Amino acid sequence: MQKLLRFVSVLIITLVVVCCQNTEYSTNPNQEQNNIPDYTPSTEDVKDRNGDIENIKRFEEFRQNVENGRKDSVRVVRYTTESDPMLHDLEYSGEIITSTRDTRRDTFGDGEINTTTCTSIKIIESTESTEFVLEGCENVEDDIILGNLNL
Repeated sequence: MQKLLRFVSVLIITLVVVCCQNTEYSTNPNQEQNNIPDYTPSTEDVKDRNGDIENIKRFEEFRQNVENGRKDSVRVVRYTTESDPMLHDLEYSGEIITSTRDTRRDTFGDGEINTTTCTSIKIIESTESTEFVLEGCENVEDDIILGNLNL
């Protein structure tokens, strides 16, 4: 009888331990809960990996098109230190720049999509760095697109 009681006790404890474990691991639970699509990098994307910029020529082309009044769009992807992509889509209509930031894939971020319209892109240069900043934005001051660049 004592062996049966011991066996049942061990079985119950084992079942409780196994059933209570979360066997799934996610680097971003927010993304799974909200069915956020995975980000698929494009060769056209401008990628900012903590100040190391890939495809800066594409961004310069976009900036020139804005200055010359030509319609264009570009995606700037800023990676967090945890390598989570934060998407910043810029679309120029020939008159205004629509700026859409998507931080839903950032594990520690706001997890939001924010859109605003802006009038221009300003370049702020110093001896240490160069920043590209959106100007004339609705409800946003000094919206940095790319910053801390050593060009």
